[in-house]
Amino acid sequence: MGKTENNNVYIGKDGYLFEKIEYTNKSEEKINELINRINYFYENTTIPTYFLLVPNSIYINQEKLPKFAKTIDQEKLINDIYSKIPNIKVVNVVNTLKQNKDKYIFFKTDHHITSEGAYLIYLEFCKIANIIPVTEYTKEEVTNEFLGSFDSKAQIFNQEKDKIEVYKNENNSEGITAYYDKETTKSIFNEKFLEGKDKYSYFLNGNNAKVVIKTKQKNGKKLLIVKDSYAHIMAQFLCQNYEELHFIDPRYYNGSIEEYAKQNKITETVFLYNVSNIVNM
Repeated sequence: MGKTENNNVYIGKDGYLFEKIEYTNKSEEKINELINRINYFYENTTIPTYFLLVPNSIYINQEKLPKFAKTIDQEKLINDIYSKIPNIKVVNVVNTLKQNKDKYIFFKTDHHITSEGAYLIYLEFCKIANIIPVTEYTKEEVTNEFLGSFDSKAQIFNQEKDKIEVYKNENNSEGITAYYDKETTKSIFNEKFLEGKDKYSYFLNGNNAKVVIKTKQKNGKKLLIVKDSYAHIMAQFLCQNYEELHFIDPRYYNGSIEEYAKQNKITETVFLYNVSNIVNM
């Protein structure tokens, strides 16, 4: 019918959907709050701290937007935010995602990155964190029936479905104990979610206030990830370089993150968010 958007979702080329992102005065307030939170954390813990802000598909895949569709300059925004946290090590993934935009690095129907995109981000993090990335994986497709959050809003007839892949090896599939809000399991993957609508929750059991992953690594390294849901798909890679991963979602966690880090003897911290979340949250 020639329609280019529905319910604030752009209908793009090649089956891609994009949610509108608008920068407002409230966005600026929220970003400043996050900057202050990160600076406060470092000043009160002195734990080596990283900030990893991931651009969204609507920026990386701009050529797939319909004509006259508008979006913010996420690269400029990321650089501006990074300039305001001088004591924090920043991980800039804009260029690597741009260079690989023709690959399947973002879901078409959902706001998250894919495992392929997450692996590229993991490699960039390893460079800044001075750790050796794991390179041996078996890529496994766990579903090709995924319709994500953009599809739920746009309600496009006959929308092309996404596939979900996972990069598995013995380090992220064996010797794992995962403590979630309401259960403890031996895996960072949960296949029951593949049977329902919320298939992305296959990674790290969906939204929890706190998740603790104990791995088979014995190096004494404990990484705290203060995050949104973009971090969930990163767990499959990060768990291979750290003895423990501690995920905290400030939207649901009410305690002091600084005290948590001290009590759990955290050795490194990364704040990991996507641009849309901090602009629209």
